[in-house]
Amino acid sequence: MNTTTKSFEQRFGSGLWITVIIATYNRTDSLRHLLEEFNHQTLDPSRFEVIAVDDGSKEDVRSKLADIKVRYALRIERQNNSGAAVARQHGVSLARGKIIVVIDDDMQIKPDFLEQHLGKHDGGDTVVLGRLRPDANLAQMPIFERFYARLLARAGDAFASGEQPVRGHNIYTGNVSFPRDLFLRVGGFDAQFRALEDEELGIRFEKAGARFAYANDAEAVHGSDWTSIKKWMDRAYRDGIYQTKVAQKHKDYPESQPWRHWAHINPVSRPILAFGIASPRSAAVLANAAIYTVAAFDKIGLEPVALAGTTLVYGIQFYRGVRQETGSALDVAREYREFKRGMSMLGRGESRGGSAFQRLIADIREDNRMVRYYQDKYDDRVADGALATQPSSKEIANDAVRKVGYQIMIAYRIMRYLRDAGLLLGAQFMSRMIRHAFASDIHWDAELEPGIVIVHGFGLAISYAAKVRTGSILFQNVTLGYGLDPETKKPGAPIIEKNVHVGVGATLFGPITIGEGSKIMAGCVVNRSVPARSIVEASVPRVAQRRS
Repeated sequence: MNTTTKSFEQRFGSGLWITVIIATYNRTDSLRHLLEEFNHQTLDPSRFEVIAVDDGSKEDVRSKLADIKVRYALRIERQNNSGAAVARQHGVSLARGKIIVVIDDDMQIKPDFLEQHLGKHDGGDTVVLGRLRPDANLAQMPIFERFYARLLARAGDAFASGEQPVRGHNIYTGNVSFPRDLFLRVGGFDAQFRALEDEELGIRFEKAGARFAYANDAEAVHGSDWTSIKKWMDRAYRDGIYQTKVAQKHKDYPESQPWRHWAHINPVSRPILAFGIASPRSAAVLANAAIYTVAAFDKIGLEPVALAGTTLVYGIQFYRGVRQETGSALDVAREYREFKRGMSMLGRGESRGGSAFQRLIADIREDNRMVRYYQDKYDDRVADGALATQPSSKEIANDAVRKVGYQIMIAYRIMRYLRDAGLLLGAQFMSRMIRHAFASDIHWDAELEPGIVIVHGFGLAISYAAKVRTGSILFQNVTLGYGLDPETKKPGAPIIEKNVHVGVGATLFGPITIGEGSKIMAGCVVNRSVPARSIVEASVPRVAQRRS
């Protein structure tokens, strides 16, 4: 047994270490080539499996590959065309490995590909991004493929040198690996994203506290077969739409905003992109004319000019997509101003106020705003999804007297203020006050983001390791407890993502993640992660006729 294998056994134990997930669509030949390359991995074939999910290809991939001979466990599944995110999610649901490696179906890999990925995992919540390199025939590929290749090469060089750390929004599913239990805890891929689902997942990895690593030697060569200008134009437009969707879901994450690119755009190009936002139909005509002009420049050997033109065309299409998803030009202008304001506050270190006391007041106000938002929403006085206005000091004072749940949140904010100020005894005293006044046990280390609503409030039990994101509602007698994962035995407490409703008497425990927008109904006992926008219901009690 070599030293590397022994090290892996110490970290990952016996059994299967890796499951490779490949979503495939109409690329049977390239998939066959990739599956054959896995035969030559230096990692023992008994330590990994490959699951390929056919996303409704025109031909049945499993039948076409029935003759393939492999040394490892191979499973080919088929689903109706639902997008890569759904296909990969399905693959992970079947996975047996501790580490998930996701790779595209048009990649080529080296024999040590899996070992290089595995070597970066230390047994913790580490997400490993692998190197993407262009095909050796890049020079013969269309200009837009060379455009993408250069972007990826610059990013890869920055990650490899340490100039730029890998973060959640940098994640791509062309070549990435992560622990299966981390994936399940954050809720997996969000099926509503038909593009940028990898970036959105990476952001949730980061919010869950994952560490990111770059494996420069775990490289995959991208052998793209994209040749259609129209498809590339549609893809750029779709990127703008889905970048806006990511931004709407993660408003607290500046790097998800479509405006993060704006400062790096050539000032000469900005008026053209602004025109695309103001008049998207006219800009579409301009973009179509420009891309064919770019192709003509490329054919006569003016590649630098062609690349610059391709960048401009991509920007026009991208910001047309932003406009489509955002709404009117005025809506776009408002979103851009809000982004600039947020970045300005971050630059001054004021994202939540300039001092601990100011943050305390701001958090109390945000809790109250959310109380009023839900009160209005469920009383049908405002449209679903509307933003409540900031409450006045008088309104906050009234609610602090009348609403028990809001009283608990004020007490919690004061407790956290004392804890953060280093006055641990004061924080512990406040915790005891909450217990005696409201019959609720909330630890001073529990993290409840601004904008949490507690209904009634008595009987809460919240572990020191629990985290609750903004917009969530906790009803009375809810437990967020410390416990063990039933499979991995890893300890921890729940992470409640944004806008989750936890019903009366629900008990959640262990290192689980309740996905954004989910509802945990009254009386449920939950010790496994829940995907985004799920409903979890307890068994219906059996009702029988009473015997006399």
